[in-house]
Amino acid sequence: MNDNPLFSIIIPVYNSQRTIRRTLLSVLNQTFNNYEVIIVNDGSNDNSAEILSEYACYPQITVLEQINAGVSAARNSGLHQARGDYLLFLDADDWVDDNFLMNFKQDLNAWPAETVDLIVGHLNDSRIGSVSQTGFFSQHDIPYVLGELEISDNIGYLHNKCYRREIIELFDLRFLEGISMSEDLLFNLKYFSCISNFMVTPSAAYHYEDTAGSLSKQKVQYSELKVRKQSLTALYDTLIEKYKSSELDHFLKGISKRVLALDMQIVTAMYHASFSSADIATEIKQIKRGKYSKGIFTLLNKNEKLKYIIMNLNSLTAYYCLLALYRMRAF
Repeated sequence: MNDNPLFSIIIPVYNSQRTIRRTLLSVLNQTFNNYEVIIVNDGSNDNSAEILSEYACYPQITVLEQINAGVSAARNSGLHQARGDYLLFLDADDWVDDNFLMNFKQDLNAWPAETVDLIVGHLNDSRIGSVSQTGFFSQHDIPYVLGELEISDNIGYLHNKCYRREIIELFDLRFLEGISMSEDLLFNLKYFSCISNFMVTPSAAYHYEDTAGSLSKQKVQYSELKVRKQSLTALYDTLIEKYKSSELDHFLKGISKRVLALDMQIVTAMYHASFSSADIATEIKQIKRGKYSKGIFTLLNKNEKLKYIIMNLNSLTAYYCLLALYRMRAF
């Protein structure tokens, strides 16, 4: 008999006194009750610890304390503690509808003969595009749907996904520590390289709080962006190799769209940091050696199309055009 809960919800907390009560109340109001909640207080220096102590008496809740080490380290601590068959991640400033877990349970019930490796839902978030494909997808179908997840940017988020713990333990998957952005995307790409099936469901029961001053709104250093691109490239290469016998055009377009955006961030960071014109021109020349996928143009917005056109000019012309855009704050 399996005494483990079906779901483990992992919540990293850092200085979240303003929102954490709403988050926890939304979790405790779930209509499906076979779950545990693992809260990792990542060295908060506000009243978060006191608030968490109010909820530690609930049998579903375990509160872990650690010295501040960042959100990835906090999630990794939660992974070590989790006992559920499936894992979900919730941020301390977000909240979920009371049918959040029930939706995932019903998705699993819809395919009783399958051991589902991953469930992907939608998010109540204007930054994410829609995914037209829904249902159960075997390994043969993964590349095209993966392209849709990439193009819509759904793949870059943890919170609408339900992960099978056995996969995470079998492949020793963990969040990359020491980076300030894209840890969700890097984890998801690693996870996708390890699975043989997944589901996409139209349900959307997770609500994202657009917090002023969040990491997603902060400037990132050039060195970290270069590490991010290196890590992303390695993971994309792994997925391309895994599915090399499949139709990858859609996925490759999605990769090119993301890499173009990252390349522009790298160049922008160099302008911000006052790199020399020679160094920036060298970086642009290096970027131009990596070709973007054919057909990407139709996927881009107006701003992205302009940058795409510029990156297809010679390196010196591209340098001055991008410099002009930077000075006009058009990045």
